[in-house]
Amino acid sequence: MNKKLALAIAGIVLTATCSLSANAQDLKAMLLKPANGWVIEWSNPDTRNSGATEAIFVDSGKDIVAKLNVIATGTNTSGLMRCERNVTIVADTVRFSGCRSPNIVLSFDPNDATYPLKSKERSETGYMYKVKVK
Repeated sequence: MNKKLALAIAGIVLTATCSLSANAQDLKAMLLKPANGWVIEWSNPDTRNSGATEAIFVDSGKDIVAKLNVIATGTNTSGLMRCERNVTIVADTVRFSGCRSPNIVLSFDPNDATYPLKSKERSETGYMYKVKVK
């Protein structure tokens, strides 16, 4: 194999496996760090429904996976639930779907030590999210 071709292939593989920006790498490390995981507090200001979900973020080697455990179901839902969802990290944003809610988007707020991740806008189902270390 041509040496230049081999270097080009190696560069493509390296780029594909290290595609997260520096900010996204920091956010990934932050998500993976707490051994006990995180608590996602969710609420819908219109219905006054709220609850909580435990989340542990795991690097599966291929993807970041959120292992979710709904621990407080709120008034309009029934039954506790567990699920696993793939996570997408871009710059200072974390995206995944919950056990019931699709397309949760959390933004990193470096000035908030209690809730460093939270939604800036309501989700498709009208919920807001705040995340803190468990």
